[in-house]
Amino acid sequence: MNMLLLIQTVVFISYVGLIIKRYGILPSISDSWYSLPQSENALFTLFTWGLGIPMLFYGNVWFFLSGTGLAFVGAATRFKMTLGLTKEIHYGGAVVGIFSALIGIAVMHQDLFPLVNFLFPAIMLQISHIQNKLWWQEILAFGVILTSLLAH
Repeated sequence: MNMLLLIQTVVFISYVGLIIKRYGILPSISDSWYSLPQSENALFTLFTWGLGIPMLFYGNVWFFLSGTGLAFVGAATRFKMTLGLTKEIHYGGAVVGIFSALIGIAVMHQDLFPLVNFLFPAIMLQISHIQNKLWWQEILAFGVILTSLLAH
């Protein structure tokens, strides 16, 4: 496992584990910003940057876009605000962060399986009766991305 992937995996498991331990499964990972005490809100930004900044160095434009999208998610933390474009920047950054990484894997490794392996279960989650769908879709996305990077 390369150092960038190791950093991302440790950041992901540590943060999500902390949030589950403290608050359980939330509506989304981003909702953890609102659950954390104000003195710890920066942990969410460090989480997104800990995943996003290493993406900038994976070697193609798609991964760079992914890292940039995740960095914007960490900068636009107050996505429930109605003032300004924070919500749009937050959600747009998340979509760019996830799909650019999946496209980056497809381009760099000629492997569409991770994209399909995300889309089909994500659609199934969306039409299911499971609670906190966005949380599970985010967990699925990061799981598919990190395991795909590990496999290549």
